[in-house]
Amino acid sequence: MIKKTFLTVASIFLIWQSYNLITQIHHIEKDNWGVIIFIGWVLNMFITGIFAFAVFAYPAQRLLPQFYYKIKRPERLKKWFKILKVEVFRRFLLATFWRNKVQQKKYFNGKKEGLSNLITQAEASEFGHILPFSLLSLLTIYLTTIGLWKLAIVTFLFNIIGNFYPVLLQRHHRMRIERILKRLA
Repeated sequence: MIKKTFLTVASIFLIWQSYNLITQIHHIEKDNWGVIIFIGWVLNMFITGIFAFAVFAYPAQRLLPQFYYKIKRPERLKKWFKILKVEVFRRFLLATFWRNKVQQKKYFNGKKEGLSNLITQAEASEFGHILPFSLLSLLTIYLTTIGLWKLAIVTFLFNIIGNFYPVLLQRHHRMRIERILKRLA
């Protein structure tokens, strides 16, 4: 209960901070690349954090209909996975953030019965990235319309790496899990 309360408060705090930052965004230095990169990164961290904390506290992935999580065109997903070099991104994550075997076991214990937990975790992870990706894409359009095109580009690039690639990765995981489950059935 304490963890859920803390994560909820953290999510609300990030909503407030995101709002404050966005309403003051037109005051940033337009020619200072250091400031622009930092603000683009902070926007991505704040907005992605809102949904990450929500997913850690609640089964928020259930807010999207189950048909959203169904992979309808696996061949197209595989093609984009390869074109965009998402495998390189996956290897980077495994070499850095996901190197910890204990953390990996929380998602998948290596056994047949662990596949359902892996699917749930993949859906939660995807939810934690698809909504921030959408909001940050809209924010990028807004930044462009108010003349902050450098910040828009930086924010968009961080958004691609921090949200779009994880969405593709989670969808690819589920596609592979679905194929395994079909073989086991």
